[in-house]
Amino acid sequence: MPVFRSSVTRGGSLINPDMVEINNRFVVFKKRKKYLIGYDTILIPMAKISSVELDVHAIGVAITITSFGAGRIFAEHFSLDDAKEIKRLIENRI
Repeated sequence: MPVFRSSVTRGGSLINPDMVEINNRFVVFKKRKKYLIGYDTILIPMAKISSVELDVHAIGVAITITSFGAGRIFAEHFSLDDAKEIKRLIENRI
């Protein structure tokens, strides 16, 4: 079950990185809340995912995972290698 964290060198948080976790059934996105108490979590079943898009910036990569009625994940500050691996893992499972 791979877990990817936003990169500090790409503008992500050192103390509280955003996380994308991929398993056989779900994609889970965890982002630290504004006041550093707890996480906001978005959970999307693999069967509901419609697309994965990568937006490459000068500093990092933004990942947008859209679904059919189960929400949307927008994750920023990932390295290009991690973003490509996230996209590959999801596309192989849907």
